[in-house]
Amino acid sequence: MNRAIAAWMLLLAPAWASPPSPLQELEANRAQAKPAAEETKKETPKPPKIVDLTLKGTLDEAPSPLGLDGSPIEANLPTVLDRIATAAQDDEVKGLVLRFRDLAVGPGKANELRSAIAAFRTSGKPVVALLEMAANADYWVASAADRVVMPESGSLMLSGLAAEVTFFKGLFDKLGVQPDYLQVGQYKGAAEPYTRTEMSAEFREELTAVLTDELDLLVNAIAEGRGLDPAVARALVDDGPYTANRAVAVGLVDELAYPDQVSHELAEQLGVETVALDKKYGEPEPEDYSGFAGLMKLLQELSGEGKTARESKAPKVAVIYATGVIQPGKSSPGSILGEAVLGSDTIVEQIQRAERDDTVKAIVLRVDSPGGSALASDLIWRAVVEAKKPVVASMSDTAASGGYYISMGCDAIYAEPGTLTGSIGVVGGKFALGGLLEKVGVTTDTVTVGENGALFSPFSPFNDEQERSVRALMEDTYRQFVSKAADGREMTDEALETLAAGRVYSGRKAEELGLVDALGTLDDAIARAKELAGIAPETQVERLVLPEPKSIFEALSEAFEGTGLRAPGVGIEAALPEPVRSIAARAEAFRRLVEREPAVLILPFELRIR
Repeated sequence: MNRAIAAWMLLLAPAWASPPSPLQELEANRAQAKPAAEETKKETPKPPKIVDLTLKGTLDEAPSPLGLDGSPIEANLPTVLDRIATAAQDDEVKGLVLRFRDLAVGPGKANELRSAIAAFRTSGKPVVALLEMAANADYWVASAADRVVMPESGSLMLSGLAAEVTFFKGLFDKLGVQPDYLQVGQYKGAAEPYTRTEMSAEFREELTAVLTDELDLLVNAIAEGRGLDPAVARALVDDGPYTANRAVAVGLVDELAYPDQVSHELAEQLGVETVALDKKYGEPEPEDYSGFAGLMKLLQELSGEGKTARESKAPKVAVIYATGVIQPGKSSPGSILGEAVLGSDTIVEQIQRAERDDTVKAIVLRVDSPGGSALASDLIWRAVVEAKKPVVASMSDTAASGGYYISMGCDAIYAEPGTLTGSIGVVGGKFALGGLLEKVGVTTDTVTVGENGALFSPFSPFNDEQERSVRALMEDTYRQFVSKAADGREMTDEALETLAAGRVYSGRKAEELGLVDALGTLDDAIARAKELAGIAPETQVERLVLPEPKSIFEALSEAFEGTGLRAPGVGIEAALPEPVRSIAARAEAFRRLVEREPAVLILPFELRIR
């Protein structure tokens, strides 16, 4: 019998009716007790929410393809920064726990993360960094937290920085492959890994200067985060690595604690019995694809239907992500070995799109690129200088060579203190494979019409006349680079030349030399873009992220669409160990570049802190 009906019958029973049975009494008591129980349940407070965020991998700048639920299929830097910023303003969030899993970012991204943590701390909410097996990059970021904890079995692999360059000349000699490369700029050593067996004096000088500057930034970050004198912090770095107990003893870690103990301590700090760790904070609710309606919804997603553009008349700043090796054509998430491609067609289209949108008041070009094609770099530079709206460059880990080229036409340039930039120089040439083919019994015979018909033949090196022709092309590209950089920085060509020759600088050094305007994060660059557009600092603007994140199906379709490219991490390269995969990706990107054009603008190395 329905409980409510039973209770109603009992209440209306006449006095002469027979007394209620025990079962009826039980039903009536339950009916009366249910509202009280529900009221008690409503009054039970929820435990405070603590955002539990894991930082891992390279945290790419470019927006990740979106899964079916509308969330990025892998965490990237903008997503992480947005979640931290949102949590700081969320009244339901009472704290932040950061975990680390093989974080491999450069100094620029590390600074962005530290800045986001510092901003979160201004909300008065605690930030706890939970380390296990932590290396330089992990601790660089973690030291910005209120507390750093580690289980007793953990270790802190804090140490100095080292750069190891792999040279292939010995291998090529054995194979009969002759790398025939030229460079304009004595410090432009991008081809050295293929033409030498060890670093040139200039390459070593440049790399030593960069590492010295980056180590100084790491030491200063630790000193700031832990309240230490920089000299003490430097001594601690030199004395690493550390066991967990020793890290506590020297003050690099606050206490030994396991994850469950961190939760208990946060509960005590907040004066409650327990806290709720939210590991999915900021992620959209999963879509329901069950049943026929769900199937139709999935088919719409696959076909690209059902997308509705969110029209907003609010003022916007377009943030255009320019990440990867610069090449002509369209951008791609990765080549056959995972190196992302920054396509000139894609970036030019996005700049023009932002120009056409009347709600977009300014543009920020977020650059994370070692350079690449001179032609593609110049096409992007042209779109920047022709833009009728303010354009501000915001440099991430790397904006060097071609990455600097596409930035130098902006109205203002912001770099992170540890950004790798500069590298104004040119490299070009080819691999001559004739010796290799001879070893395996393959011969070639050439018919040439015209003096330089076989200039870029892959079978033979340049002769003297051909080398002079190639060098003339490269020197012309170099002069254009220097002249346009001088115009952008309001220097004479002669003054800019003293900073060029392929030299690489940290963002901090580049600011001293006048190659960038200021040091700051992406938020700082956006604030400057607002100022240039005449928008008051207190006025809120929306960020229009370009190129727009694609669905996973769109990304895969474009990656396979007759480009010779495909999604990263698919195939045999996924099984390669990380150092080999990175080296192979770099070599493959370089080969593709020099195969297409005689002059290349690319950084000699990349720097990731581990």
